[in-house]
Amino acid sequence: MTSPTRARRSPGGRILRSRFGSVVRWLLPILVVALSRAIFWTCRIEFVGKRHEDEILDAGEQIIFAGWHEGMMMLPYHFRDRRGGLVMVSPSRDGDIIADTIERFGLCPVRGSSGRGGGEALDAMIDGLRTRAVSAGIIVDGPKGPALVAKAGTIVLARATGLPIVPGTWWAKPFRRVGSWDRTIVPLPFSRIVFAFSPPIVVAADTTDDEVEAYRQELTRRLLDARKAAQDALGVVEA
Repeated sequence: MTSPTRARRSPGGRILRSRFGSVVRWLLPILVVALSRAIFWTCRIEFVGKRHEDEILDAGEQIIFAGWHEGMMMLPYHFRDRRGGLVMVSPSRDGDIIADTIERFGLCPVRGSSGRGGGEALDAMIDGLRTRAVSAGIIVDGPKGPALVAKAGTIVLARATGLPIVPGTWWAKPFRRVGSWDRTIVPLPFSRIVFAFSPPIVVAADTTDDEVEAYRQELTRRLLDARKAAQDALGVVEA
């Protein structure tokens, strides 16, 4: 009889489960923050369509920022001056590291995902946005994909709070990718980076569950448009 196939575990996962895991979980966020600050400080960062974000924030209003998982490395850096902003983070071991990292950027993690603890996390995001004058950020295709396909949680959050969703993402030249499901983008030092935004999406309070699906598809489309705009600005044709 053939023995059952064991799930393959990544080298990173094995390290986190080892006796050195607690040290790695403490040290890695410090290194990630220092490395990202050092890399992005050397890069030339440009914006396309940033008015879609600025016009709302300059009026003193809150937003729900929506981005792709592949661009997650730059997002805490971009929002580093917006103290107390809420960010939904997976309750996994990797999420522990991400939560510690974004806290070092001055942001506030809310633990949960679409698959585990999502309802509680969404409720916490709603309560936080209603009681505090802060904005929120959600990686809309996380925590496990499929990549570049938005999930419905962001739409539900916008419906409950009345806040506009601002889709945005970025591209770099040159860059490398991490060998994970989302192929996270890591810019090289002295890269040129373009951060592109699409027009906001406002979800009415009386939006039905069937209409939520249409908004979800529209969010996916607008994020893909922003991704293409960033690539076009850099003269990049993705293979």
